Amino acid sequence: MRVSDCTKRHILGYLLGAAPGLVLLSACPNTPATTTDSGTETETSSGTDTTGSMTTTPDPTVPTTGPTTTEGGTETTTGPATDTDTDTDSDTDTGGPGVCGDGNVDPMEQCDNGANNDDNAACTSECKENVCGDGKVGPGEGCDEGPDNGGETCKENCSVPSCGDGNVDLNEECDDANDENADECTNTCTSATCGDGFQQESNTEECDDGVANGANATCTPECKANVCGDGFAFIEGGEQCDAGKDNGANQTCLEGCILNVCGDSDVGPGETCDDGNTDEGDGCGPSCTLEGCGNEIVDVMEGCDDGANGDQDDGCTDLCQLPKCGDEFVQASLMEECDTGAANSNSGDCTLQCKNAKCGDGNVLANVEQCDDGVANGDDKACLSTCVSAKCGDGKVQAGVEQCDDANMSNEDGCTNVCKLASCGDGFMQAGEQCDDGNMDATDACTNACKPAACGDGFVQAGVEECDDGNLTLTDGCVAMCKANKCGDGHINIGVEQCEDGNVSAGDGCSPTCQFEQPNETVKKNALGLAIPDNGYNGTIASMACTTMNVSGGGNGTVKDVTLRIGITHPFIGDLSIKVVNPANQVVTVMLSPGIIEAFDDGGSYIGDGTDLDAAYPVFFRDTGTTDAEAMGGTIASDKVVCKDDFLCDFKPNPGKGPGPNLAAFAGSMGAGNWQVCVGDNYVSDAGSFQSAELTVVFNQ
Repeated sequence: MRVSDCTKRHILGYLLGAAPGLVLLSACPNTPATTTDSGTETETSSGTDTTGSMTTTPDPTVPTTGPTTTEGGTETTTGPATDTDTDTDSDTDTGGPGVCGDGNVDPMEQCDNGANNDDNAACTSECKENVCGDGKVGPGEGCDEGPDNGGETCKENCSVPSCGDGNVDLNEECDDANDENADECTNTCTSATCGDGFQQESNTEECDDGVANGANATCTPECKANVCGDGFAFIEGGEQCDAGKDNGANQTCLEGCILNVCGDSDVGPGETCDDGNTDEGDGCGPSCTLEGCGNEIVDVMEGCDDGANGDQDDGCTDLCQLPKCGDEFVQASLMEECDTGAANSNSGDCTLQCKNAKCGDGNVLANVEQCDDGVANGDDKACLSTCVSAKCGDGKVQAGVEQCDDANMSNEDGCTNVCKLASCGDGFMQAGEQCDDGNMDATDACTNACKPAACGDGFVQAGVEECDDGNLTLTDGCVAMCKANKCGDGHINIGVEQCEDGNVSAGDGCSPTCQFEQPNETVKKNALGLAIPDNGYNGTIASMACTTMNVSGGGNGTVKDVTLRIGITHPFIGDLSIKVVNPANQVVTVMLSPGIIEAFDDGGSYIGDGTDLDAAYPVFFRDTGTTDAEAMGGTIASDKVVCKDDFLCDFKPNPGKGPGPNLAAFAGSMGAGNWQVCVGDNYVSDAGSFQSAELTVVFNQ
C-alpha cells in the first residue's frame, strides 16, 4: 500500500498533537492526482481515499477536524471540508516490518520523525510519544524522573520545584506562590523576620534595613524606628545617650537623650552640686563637688585635701597644700632640719632648703663665713675648707690661680711673691738660670730658656744669625755659625743638593745650583719595612736584606758616579754591613762593621761601634763625603743616634775587608737595569729594619 505525502503529513500532524484546525487548514488540495507505479493511485476531491484494505475511524472525542480512515482503502475526512481523496495503489508491499527512524509511522510505532527522533524531542528515539512520566525530558518539561516524579527534585507534572510554585519544597521555609516580600513569606521562600531587609506589617515592623539595623542606626534591632526613649542611643541621629524609661532629671541621660554633665544645672549621678558652670572658687568646683579645705576634694587653690586630719607630714597639710620647705612645718619625710617659713634664708641659720646653716653647704652665713663654695671648698680652692677666702701667702695653693704658695713673699726661692713658680721669664734669676730678662722672647740676648743666645739653640737672633735649626749639622739647610747652607759653601745640603764641590762654577760636573751636570737618575724606595736577618750575614748578598732599584739609563749608558742615601733603624751599628750591587752583579761595600777592623768579610762575630741608627735620620754615602764610614758613631755615646745627635750625616764609603774600594768602582759599567741595595747583620741579639733607600746614578755624556 502506498500512502500519499499529504496523507502522511496529516497522520504525522495528528500524532504530534497538532491542533485540529491546523490539520484542516493543511488538508490535501482538491486537485486530482493520479500516480501509477505498477498499480493505480486515484485521488479525487470527494474526500474518499482507497488504499489497501485498512479503515481508520476518527476519535469520537475529537471534533470533526480529525481524519477517518476505513480499512479496505477508503479514508473519509468529515467536517467543514468535504474533500474526498481516493488513492488506489495496486502495489503489493512484500518487504519486512518498518524501522524506527525511517520517517514512516509503522505498526507498533506511535510516531516517527526520522532524523529528528530524540529522547528530548516530541518523538523519542524509540518512536514513542514523549510524555511526562516516561523518564525522558521532552518539550515543555523541566524534568522527568519517571516513576520517581513527585519527589523533592521533580514534580508529578514534570516541572522542577522552585520558590514561588506554591509548594514548600526542600530548603524552603514557606512558599506562598508570589514574589511579595512584605507578607509572611519572602520571595526567597523564607519566613518573614526582623532583619531580613523587608518591612512586614504582619510582624508589626516599622522598618527593616537588614544588616544595617542597629542600636546606633535609623532602624533598631527590633525593627522599630529609632527614637529618643527607646533605649538605643542613636548617636548619628543626634542623640547623646538613651536609657529608655530611665531618661530624665538627675539621671545619667536627660530627657531629649542628652548626657547629664557637670555644668548643665542638673545634679546628676556622682555630683554633689551643679551651678550651671565649671568655674573654680564659686563654691561648686569644676567637677561639680562642693569646694572647701577638708572636704577631701582638691578644689581650686588647693594642692591636696585629706580632710584636714591634723597630720602635717602625711603628704597633705591641714592647709590643704602639699608639704614643702617654707610652710613652717618641719617634715621629716622631706629630710627637713628646720623650717621658719618666710624667715628661711641662705644667709641665716635656716636655709631656703630647710637645712641648718654650716660651712660647706654652699651658702655664706652672714657675719660668720667669708665664703662657701659647698663641695668645691678645699685647701687648693678659692674658698678654703674653713670657709675663708684663699690668698697668696696663706700657705694653701689655690688650684687654677696659684702655682705655689710657700707662705712667704720672697722672690729668691722656688715660689715668687705672686704665688707663681720661679721660672725663666719671670724677671727673677733663680738657681740654674744664666739670665732672666723677664720675657719669653727667644730672639733677644737672653733666650726663653734663660740662657745667653748662641748658635744652635734653635732661636734665630735677628741681625746676628741667618738661621738656627737647633743643631750643628753641616748637611742640612743651616750650617755652623748659623749660616744658611748655600751651594758652593762646601757643605752638601742632603736631599736638596746632589753634589757640592765648594764652588759655583759650571762645567766641572757640579752645576752652580749643586746639581749633577751629567745625565742622572734617582730611584727612591720608602716604607720598605724589611727585617734585617739578625746574625744572618755570612759575607754573601743572599744573606742580606735587599731592595731592587730599577734604573732606566741615560747619557751613553755608562756610569760616571753613584750616591746612596739610606734609612735604617738598628741599635748597634757595629753589627751592620751595607752594600750596593750594579746590574752586572758588581758589589761595592760602603760600610762594614764600623768601629772595628775585621779580619774578613765573612760575617764573623765582630763587635764594632754600639751607637744607633734611626730611619728618621738617614745617612748619606758619596765618595767626597766629609766623614769616613769607619768612624761612624765614634764621637757619641752608645745610646745616641748617628746624624741626629752627632750632626754627622755625610759619609764616604769604607769597605773594610769587603769589595770596594768606593762608589767610583762602578765607573764605566752599564747603568741601566736592576741595582740592589743590601743590609746585613753579623751579630746576635740586636735586630733592626731596612726602611728606605735613595740611589742616584750619574751617567757619562
